[in-house]
Amino acid sequence: MFVGPSPTWFVLFSGEDRRTHLIDYISPKDFLHCCAFFFDPQGERWCVYDVNRGGVAIAAMPPEVFDVWIMRMKQERGGRVLKVDWKSRRRPPIQIGMWCVVAVRYAIGCRSLALRPIGLWRDLLKEGAQEVFV
Repeated sequence: MFVGPSPTWFVLFSGEDRRTHLIDYISPKDFLHCCAFFFDPQGERWCVYDVNRGGVAIAAMPPEVFDVWIMRMKQERGGRVLKVDWKSRRRPPIQIGMWCVVAVRYAIGCRSLALRPIGLWRDLLKEGAQEVFV
């Protein structure tokens, strides 16, 4: 459990070099994947939550390592980041699947029903998210 005020979440949307599933072919190239992260001031670490085809990855990175990671994601995968305030609210009663979009929207407290990263991007913008790390 997170101690202290609710974290400010960031959601990274990125492309990948390969397209292996049908959904990849109907999604914009820069919106094939998403993951979420926040900064923990007590631990002085950026905490990254990434659900992908290989499973779930959780990483706690010191700022200097995070800076390299975020720049690499932006340069190599066209990464774009939205800043989202976490909301403790009722989520949809049914959670279907556990891929990146579903996992991220659950973690950040978003009521979106998006199935693809581009849909989550649009829904977060409608909720007031702002693009950062530009």
